[in-house]
Amino acid sequence: MRSTAGSTSLREYAGATAGVLVATALCLLLRSRLATVDVAMLLLVGVVVAAARYRLGPALLATALSIAVFDFLFVPPYNTFNVVEPRYFLTFGVMLVVALTLTRLTARIREQAEAAAEREQRTAALYAMDRELADAGALSGLLKTAEQHLALVVPGEVRILLAEEIRGRDGRPAWPTGGMFESAAARVAASWAWELEEPAGWGMPRGGEADALFAPLKRPGGLLGMVAIRPQDPDRTLSENARDTLLALVDLAAVGLERRTLAERGERARSEVEAEQLRTALLSSLSHDLRTPLASIEGAASSLLESPSKLGGENERELLESILEESRRMTRLVTNLLDMVRVETGTLAVHKSWQPLEEALGVALLRLEDRLHAHPVSARLPSDLPLVPIDELLVEQVFINLLENAARYTDPGTPIEISARPENGSVVVEVADRGPGVPPGEEEAVFERFYQANGTASTDAGAGSGLGLTICRGIIRAHGGKMWLEQRQGGGASVRFTLPLSGPPLDEVPAEPVT
Repeated sequence: MRSTAGSTSLREYAGATAGVLVATALCLLLRSRLATVDVAMLLLVGVVVAAARYRLGPALLATALSIAVFDFLFVPPYNTFNVVEPRYFLTFGVMLVVALTLTRLTARIREQAEAAAEREQRTAALYAMDRELADAGALSGLLKTAEQHLALVVPGEVRILLAEEIRGRDGRPAWPTGGMFESAAARVAASWAWELEEPAGWGMPRGGEADALFAPLKRPGGLLGMVAIRPQDPDRTLSENARDTLLALVDLAAVGLERRTLAERGERARSEVEAEQLRTALLSSLSHDLRTPLASIEGAASSLLESPSKLGGENERELLESILEESRRMTRLVTNLLDMVRVETGTLAVHKSWQPLEEALGVALLRLEDRLHAHPVSARLPSDLPLVPIDELLVEQVFINLLENAARYTDPGTPIEISARPENGSVVVEVADRGPGVPPGEEEAVFERFYQANGTASTDAGAGSGLGLTICRGIIRAHGGKMWLEQRQGGGASVRFTLPLSGPPLDEVPAEPVT
């Protein structure tokens, strides 16, 4: 970099000299037609060009050469620096003042333009880094993005160490032993940067003998980590603009890291609050929804134990059926609660395989045969319906919950209709009834936890836990689909969901059973 800067300066001085020589040659060619003052003006043009194109040093050289050439070649006696007529001293003075004024003005304009360009570059670098930091996902992605942008300013090895990685058991920094921390000078500079919370090392006033630069990631709450940079060329001089840009990016990286840390803390706190709310709601549901079946089971069992000889065969059968039904109801409630926990905590595992949809529906209808005996059920599944990649047990649970809801909230004799059709790379399934539907505007609320159809928790024996639709939507989302509810014309509600036709390879289609 030093040699490049030096060659640039030499080119500028050579260009300024060449400009004066061109102006001198032009004046010599037109000497017979030009007055002395005209020659001075042409030579000043060379000075103006040099001042406009080059820095202050080459411009001053052009000024001195122009005055010297004017005196030597165009002021009598010619080819000497002697001046006979005093009036030419005024010309020299005017040329000097005009040339210096133009040089200073153009130099100031150039400096302002360069400063504006540097600010624009710094702003663009900060904006690009801030945008990518905001889009970075995990912490590792954020650190990688920051390292990439820092390497654009100072090409070389860039590494960001978090405070947890640096801080030793005694609270003092424990630096790695290899890489850019191999030299003692680098470790001393890193320790200075950590203790004083100021940049140190290469290119900095403190610890400049180190071949790496260390800048702390500091925030009001303390140090978040350390940025370590080892340039490709340690002999390179770090310009003031590059240093300012680099430190601004380091500060921005600290802001992004702190923002990420606060977001993670907030997410953990939110998850803890939601988990606590879920536990409270589940306990409340358990205490409320299990009380009725437990009381029924207890009463029936007590009657069987206390007066077995007084009960007739029919009464005994009714009590046993009541125990069986309430036990099944308790099983469904507990299953729903456990499924709800898996959905809410994201631990719901989906094992997809290509299955005919009618199998999951058929099993659900068999399991609910007693519950659906008062409702005519019609299933319209086309014969050419493709296989779908599903977890059969989970989709079976979806059908069970939807059919139970339809039976629970509709009058006996009300029909329940089930249909399916392929559409846009998915299979759309619909479970519809002709019951009272849901209040207008609550089509989305029915999928919330513990929602009841009448807006309040039911206390009758037939009421559900308010988790069925929530679990169904969680299962369908885990399959990559979506679920929604629509009001039906003529009364009733229709719950629809999609099952995408994308899954494991088709060679995993279950084989037909051998008969």
